[in-house]
Amino acid sequence: MNPELKTAIQITQAVNKLLMNKFKRSGNNNIKFKKHAEIVTDADLSANKYITNKLLKYFPDYDIVSEEAKKIDNPGTKTWYIDPLDGTTNFAYGFLEFATCLSLQNKKETLLGTIGLPPTQEIYYAEKNKGAWCNGKKIKVSTTNNLENSMFLLCTGHSPLGKNRYQKLLQKLDITKLRFRFFAAAGVELSAVASGKADAAILSKIHPWDVLSGVLLVREAGGKVTNWQGKEWQITDDNLIASNGKLHNKILKFTKDIK
Repeated sequence: MNPELKTAIQITQAVNKLLMNKFKRSGNNNIKFKKHAEIVTDADLSANKYITNKLLKYFPDYDIVSEEAKKIDNPGTKTWYIDPLDGTTNFAYGFLEFATCLSLQNKKETLLGTIGLPPTQEIYYAEKNKGAWCNGKKIKVSTTNNLENSMFLLCTGHSPLGKNRYQKLLQKLDITKLRFRFFAAAGVELSAVASGKADAAILSKIHPWDVLSGVLLVREAGGKVTNWQGKEWQITDDNLIASNGKLHNKILKFTKDIK
């Protein structure tokens, strides 16, 4: 395990504990709102500060892009992407579906990623061309190839554009024949696809810090990730489909005409 991944895992483990210390099953009254009524809490800011300080200590030349702060522009070519608390709304209202996402890119190539799930103390991680893991155990995507037997995870995003896309998508799906859940946390959804708990995730209006680690996890676990039109997903895309690969073309029939 290279030093970058080892450090990312250690940071993610520490943030798991930090967030659980701040988590209240009854909900959190200390809530502030950002654009599109997106929630931010003191836990987001505390976790972001902790992660940033650790990364600057060990990798002072790397850039840092995070959801909760301005970009830190250093002289190196590598960039850390941080979502300190993915699923903030769930966290704030006392639901358990939240995560921490940390990934490292070099010239638009994702080298590694971690996803921490604080309620279960799980750490998912992947390194390019070296597979995907959870708490030291190798993980693989599912083998489901029938839509009616599959589990879909759906996420609309916060913006009007993302929700409008989903309104169009739901009109195409026969929800009487599909199993699906809305967790509203990309880290939870993509780690579930990578580990075979779910068969596919369809996300709209995403940001790089939300999904880079999860995209790598799914690919390294044997799955497939594209945008809604079927092109290989890139950091500039604001929507994605992650699947076990066997269901992918079937899902694209629903999404390919939605802009």
